Amino acid sequence: MRYWGLDILMCLYCKKFPLELYIIEEEKQSINVTDIETPLCKSYCGYLKENIVQGKEYPCYECLRTGIKTAVLYCPDCKHWYPVRDGIIVMLVDSKRKLEKDREFLEKYKDKIPEFILREGKPVNLSQTT
Repeated sequence: MRYWGLDILMCLYCKKFPLELYIIEEEKQSINVTDIETPLCKSYCGYLKENIVQGKEYPCYECLRTGIKTAVLYCPDCKHWYPVRDGIIVMLVDSKRKLEKDREFLEKYKDKIPEFILREGKPVNLSQTT
């Protein structure tokens, strides 16, 4: 996943935009950014966590060289969360998700995920009994 994904992603349930990103693991990558028109994002810069302002300089080249390997995308309005595993966003409706795998993700990274997601996140959280 790349930060620029936050410029287009919205919650599947309440359509909240932008989603919040909580990074667990990222890596710097060697990517050719020659001839890329900036700003790359049109309305929201996920790297800086701010709306795009025309005429402002943005760190697009640095952003594009940052790969997000593990993270959580979170909707503060309806409390749904979506995992990022191995750089891939798992953004599915609840009926298509593997809730046990989501619970394992929360357990594995519970020291790096905000408490409110662990306690109240949907469709699964660590407060629920199995």
